[in-house]
Amino acid sequence: MTNQSNSEYTSQGVVAGSIPLFAGHPSRDLIPASEIQRTLDDMWRDETSMRMFEYGNEQGDPDLIAFLVERFNQHEQLNITSDNMMIIGGSTAGVTLMTTLLAQAGDTILVDSPSYRDALHIFHDNGLDMHGVPIDGGGVIIEEMVKTLEMLRKAERLPKFYYVVPTFQNPSGITLSRERRLEIIELSQLYGFTIVEDDVYSDIRFVDDVPPSFYELVNGENVIRLGTFSKTLSPGMRLGWMISDLERIEQFVTSGTMAMGGGANPFTARLVAQFCWNGAWDNHVQWLRGRYQTRRDTALKALEKHMPEGVTWTQPEGGYFIWVTLPDSVTVDELEKLANAQNVYFASGRGFYVNPDNGAHGLRLSYSLVTFDDMKRGIAVLGNAIRQLIV
Repeated sequence: MTNQSNSEYTSQGVVAGSIPLFAGHPSRDLIPASEIQRTLDDMWRDETSMRMFEYGNEQGDPDLIAFLVERFNQHEQLNITSDNMMIIGGSTAGVTLMTTLLAQAGDTILVDSPSYRDALHIFHDNGLDMHGVPIDGGGVIIEEMVKTLEMLRKAERLPKFYYVVPTFQNPSGITLSRERRLEIIELSQLYGFTIVEDDVYSDIRFVDDVPPSFYELVNGENVIRLGTFSKTLSPGMRLGWMISDLERIEQFVTSGTMAMGGGANPFTARLVAQFCWNGAWDNHVQWLRGRYQTRRDTALKALEKHMPEGVTWTQPEGGYFIWVTLPDSVTVDELEKLANAQNVYFASGRGFYVNPDNGAHGLRLSYSLVTFDDMKRGIAVLGNAIRQLIV
C-alpha cells in the first residue's frame, strides 16, 4: 500500500503539513484509478462512445440503473424495478432534491443527535425546523423519539421526514439496530413521516451481520434510500442513486431541477456503468473492506494507547468514522486550540448537532484519508493535549 505524504492530502481546507483527521475522504491509494482508466480506454474504442458527451435521460443512465437494480435484488431481495430508482449527483444532491420536494420552509423534521453536518446545513438553508433525537450505542433512542413526536403532535407540528444515516453513522460510526429500525417504522406509520435513509457506508463493512435497510424491512413503503459511489470509487465521480416508490421517483425525475439537467453526470454514469458491469466495482469493494478495517484497527489501537482515563470512543464495524467523547472537564474548543497549534485537525462535535452546545464534549475522527504514521501521531497529539486540559 502506498503511504502518501502530507503534501498529497487533497482535502479541501487542509493546511500544508497538517494531519487532517477531520477529512472523511478516501485516500488516493484506495481509488482504482488504473482500472477506471482501462474501462475508459475500452469505451473510447466503442463506436457509441460519443453518447457519453450528450444530454442523458433525466432518470439516469439506463445501464447503471439496470446494474444497481439487479445487484440490490440479488443481495437484499428488494424486489425493485428500474422505475424505483434514479441516478443522482451523489447522496448530497439526493438530500437536496428530496428536501426541496418533500418540505417547505418552516416545516418540521427529525434528525439524530448527532447527525451528518452537511445534511444539517442543507436543512438549515431550506429553513426547516430541525428536532434532534439523542442516540446511544444502538442508534436513536426510541423513548426519546416518542417524547419528541408526542410534543410535536400536541403542537400540531408533526415532522415531514426523519433523516438518518443508519449504518456506520456519520459522525459516530454507530449502527442502528434492527429492532430499533422496526420500531421507527411503526412510529413513521403512526405519526405519518417519511424515513430518509442515507445509506452511504453500508458497503464498507467489516462484519457480515449488518441490519437490513429500512427499505428492505418495509418493502419500500414511505422510505427514500440514498446511496453513493463517492465512498467506494471516488468522490470526484459525484454519482449516486435514490430508491423509492414509483410515485416519488416520478415526482423527483419530473421536477424542474432534473428536467433541466439532462440526467445526473451522463459522462461519468456511462463510465461507472461499464465499470460495474465488468465486475470491477464489486471486486474493488471487497478489497476496500480489508483496507479500511486495517485503518480502523490502527486508529483504535492508537486511541487505546494514547487516550487518558475518562475519554471514551465508539467501535465502528464499518465506514470511516470514530466518535470520541471527552471528560466533562474538557471542552472540544480548548482541545481544538491545542491540537491545531500542532497541526492536528479534527471535526468538532459542535457541527453535528442542531444545538451546537450539545457537541461541546465530542469530536469525530476519520481514518479514511491520513497515512498510518500520521494517524498514530495525530492521535498521540490529541491524547497529550487532553491530559493537559483535564482538571
